[in-house]
Amino acid sequence: DVKESIKKAAPYTDTFSINVTNIQKGTTYERLWEKGEYRTPWLWSVVEILEWAKENFPEKRILSDPVGAGSKRGPHNCGECDKGVAKAIREFSNTQNPEFLKKVKHECLKKWEYIVSEGILDWQLQTW
Repeated sequence: DVKESIKKAAPYTDTFSINVTNIQKGTTYERLWEKGEYRTPWLWSVVEILEWAKENFPEKRILSDPVGAGSKRGPHNCGECDKGVAKAIREFSNTQNPEFLKKVKHECLKKWEYIVSEGILDWQLQTW
């Protein structure tokens, strides 16, 4: 979705702001999340989108500030690497230097890669 939106909007803007879902009280997301039918995005997904966007549209400003990163209701990975990955996302947004994103690594990256490659709906998995 994000990649297609960026492609379609590219001719009309010089900045993209990637706003990642978090769980707000009283929303459909919250009801689904409480039933175990929704999981907020992985921070690895944000990293992948930012890297892709900068590679494909180097002249554009690509921004993201993942609100609630690392919390159960915010975008998160495994819990151990969340602060470091969120920091790298913010540093990239401030500098537009993709090296900040390339430096972050953690063992849960392999789990995310598997989930994505297999098309698994990861809300079906117990990841927190």
